[in-house]
Amino acid sequence: MPKEDCPKYETCSATLCPLNNPEEESAYWYPDEEICRKHPAPDWVKSQKKIAKKVKDRSKYFNFQMLNRNCRITKGIIGLDPEKDEGPQLKKWLALHPTKKKMSLAQRKAVGERFRKYRQLKKK
Repeated sequence: MPKEDCPKYETCSATLCPLNNPEEESAYWYPDEEICRKHPAPDWVKSQKKIAKKVKDRSKYFNFQMLNRNCRITKGIIGLDPEKDEGPQLKKWLALHPTKKKMSLAQRKAVGERFRKYRQLKKK
């Protein structure tokens, strides 16, 4: 992606930038670091924003593989400890954060209908 695609490239201080190919194994991000402001943002940048809002321990890092994983980001999400070996931690983290399952349109409609019925019952 050419640098001309992002007008904020020269002034941005984000550690991970979509223009710099963050797919490398050495790409790490701590939740207290700046996040890329490019629009439209790649999915892993959206994950950074969600994590920054919900994480409690900002001293633990996330690598590109973790940020790029399509998993549920909740308020209890924790990164990897920089003092420990990454391999076993990453394996455990990936096991604890499975990818979201793809749902067909019919399945999504069925789930939506169940939620509507539940809300109607709850109002009564």
